[in-house]
Amino acid sequence: MAKKYWAGILFFISGVILYGFTSVGAVVYLSFIEEWSNPPGKYWSAVLQGGLLFPMIFSWVLIVLGTLFMFSKELKKGYNRLSN
Repeated sequence: MAKKYWAGILFFISGVILYGFTSVGAVVYLSFIEEWSNPPGKYWSAVLQGGLLFPMIFSWVLIVLGTLFMFSKELKKGYNRLSN
């Protein structure tokens, strides 16, 4: 169980760091955007045009997996309590 907890911490921290660097990359790319459409907005246009969509989604997946791994024991207890 301890290995899963530490893996969750590692996934969570890796996801947060990747999300931070992806966001910084998108903000840096904002200065190079000349036009954008209103529905996605300027920030998401920078993410899409800069090719940062995959790292952003991957960081979200890492954060969610890390959270699930860290709290797997509590989630299992809650599931067993609800199923009985």
